[in-house]
Amino acid sequence: MPEPDLVEIFAAPLHRSGARYLVAGSVGAMVYSEPRLTIDIDLAVALGDEILDMLPSLFPAPDFYCPPPAVLQAENRRECRAHFNVLHVPTGMKADFYPSQKDPFFAWAWAHRKTAAHSHGEIHYAPPEYVIVWKTAYHAEGGGEKHVRDIRRMIELSEDLIERKVLSDELQRRGLLGHLRTMCGNADFV
Repeated sequence: MPEPDLVEIFAAPLHRSGARYLVAGSVGAMVYSEPRLTIDIDLAVALGDEILDMLPSLFPAPDFYCPPPAVLQAENRRECRAHFNVLHVPTGMKADFYPSQKDPFFAWAWAHRKTAAHSHGEIHYAPPEYVIVWKTAYHAEGGGEKHVRDIRRMIELSEDLIERKVLSDELQRRGLLGHLRTMCGNADFV
C-alpha cells in the first residue's frame, strides 16, 4: 500500500474545486529545499462563500473531519490570524487552513504562485518569500528549530529563486526582519 500523500489528500481536492489556495509551511518549503517528515500541510486560502460551502463535500465524513459550517464561516471572516483544521481520519493526517483573503501579501503570493504537475494533477505552491515570512513569524511566536532548518535550507538551495527585496520589505512591514537575520545568522541575505 502506498504511503499517504498530504498533497493528494488535501490540496488536490481544493485544486479541482477552483479554490484559491497555496501550499505553504513545511510542504511548501520542501519545494525549495529538501524532503523532511511531516504529518500536516499548511494551506493559505482565500475562499469565497461558494467554495467555503463546498468544503464538507470536498472532505466528506467519515473519512474526514471538517468543522461545522458556522465555524468555517466565522474563521473565514476573521480580520487576521484565522485558522481551522481538516483531519483525514484513516491516516491521522491534518491540514491547517489559514484564511488569508484580507492579507495583501497573500494577494502578492497568489500572483506569484508556483504550479507543479503531480500524478493527481496540478498543485499551487506559495512562492519562497511567502513561506519564509510565515516560518519566521511562527518561529518568532513559538520557536521551533524546524523553521530555522527549513529557512536555512531554502536559502542554501534556492537562493536564486528568492526576491530579496520582496522578502525584506514584507519582513520589515511585519517587524520580523531582525528576527530572520538572528535566527538564520545571515545578515547579508536580506
